[in-house]
Amino acid sequence: MPEIDRRQTPKTAITEYQEEPTIAAAVHAAPRFGLKAAEAKVILREVFDAVSGWRNTGKQLRIKASTIDVYATAFEHPLRDEAHQLL
Repeated sequence: MPEIDRRQTPKTAITEYQEEPTIAAAVHAAPRFGLKAAEAKVILREVFDAVSGWRNTGKQLRIKASTIDVYATAFEHPLRDEAHQLL
């Protein structure tokens, strides 16, 4: 479940050398996890596209606009913006 009413606080480092999690660090570290950089970008695109449609999905499910707005910080934050720039 998305965290609401909280600052976006990533909790898991990508590697032992990367303290602050970033999307760029995750893509860069992909080979350590058996993924080619191109494969990581494909996954990033898939996740980005799915998450980007969260508001429309909420509307399709007839969730009230006020409830949807409460969840905004879980989906709209600097890491999402960084992912968009990398794509």
